[in-house]
Amino acid sequence: MTIYFRFFTVLLLSVNAWTQYPLPAEIIFADQKVPLDKFDVKERLQKTFNTFTMDRRGFFQNLINKSNEFIPYAKEILKQWEVHEDFVYIMPVESEFDTRAFSQAKASGLWQLMPATAKMYGLRVDDFADDRNLPDRSTKAAAEHLNMLSQVLNKDPFFMIAAYNNGDSNIRNMISAQKVSDFWEARSNAETEFYVEKVIIYKLLMSDPERYGFTEPPETGTKTYELCTISMGSNNLYFSEICSILNISYRELYKANPHIKFGSYKSGGYISKYTSIELMVPENSSPKLISELRKRNFLSGSPENSVVRSKKKSGGIIEDVYEIRYNENIESVAFKYGVDWREIAELNNLKIIKLSSGIETAELGKGMKIRILH
Repeated sequence: MTIYFRFFTVLLLSVNAWTQYPLPAEIIFADQKVPLDKFDVKERLQKTFNTFTMDRRGFFQNLINKSNEFIPYAKEILKQWEVHEDFVYIMPVESEFDTRAFSQAKASGLWQLMPATAKMYGLRVDDFADDRNLPDRSTKAAAEHLNMLSQVLNKDPFFMIAAYNNGDSNIRNMISAQKVSDFWEARSNAETEFYVEKVIIYKLLMSDPERYGFTEPPETGTKTYELCTISMGSNNLYFSEICSILNISYRELYKANPHIKFGSYKSGGYISKYTSIELMVPENSSPKLISELRKRNFLSGSPENSVVRSKKKSGGIIEDVYEIRYNENIESVAFKYGVDWREIAELNNLKIIKLSSGIETAELGKGMKIRILH
């Protein structure tokens, strides 16, 4: 079936590569009309349109084929942040749907977030993991960033796209210096202007591919994964051992975890001792993995290793005094005990904080001693 689909796609592309499709009389992006009545605007968009419907047709069909894996859930996340779904087409312009895309400027992931921007929105970027490469987390950060751009740029979609590419301060300075309120009346740099045109054309073509001679994207049969928090003890853990426990291939583990820095393919890679990472594993396999790693003494995780004192209370309840170790968080401690982290926070009067990504957690520090009932 796959061979026939590919053959049909190649045949269709070879025929349509010589077909010049007309630019629609009207183009809407984020509920705003693109001013095609301005000759220079129409001319620029026609040129970009021709690039992807003719010269780079095969490249664009490949993008369409990947789109079902990312576009639907990303639209839902944008909606949660009150960002118009059309902004989802920034993603393929930025990364071509490559979760590990990395630029010379050190931007990374589907949305090509810079390290400082990612950290501002609560993403982890360090020597062991890079959350910019996790599709859901990077999309939430991008959505929050776009929401901010919407507020500072009066919800103008074209200035927002330009600011995503060139920085909001640069675009605001441009607006102020040129005294303009319309992106299409402003003079920006060539890269940013082409970037805005690409996002508009990507939306036009991907939202109705058959109209322009492309084939619809195939259905995705994506395997479901879950995040498993692993807090390491005093030994390094090779990824090959995780594969053995979960009965999956090294390639599957690598593809499921674009945020993890695996190192060289020749050395195999490992999770360093005394670190804590979140690993994507097949759905419902976390308990098995944690149990096996605990048996093999890889985790700082067995609670007894960090318990300062323990006493029985009435009703069979045990109260432990637990000392927080390096890189531990309240969620990982709660997971070890099988309790809700909010119960621990309430019992110890811990301060609840809200990360910029919208996730709530409690403040903990290495060496802190907390009470846990279990």
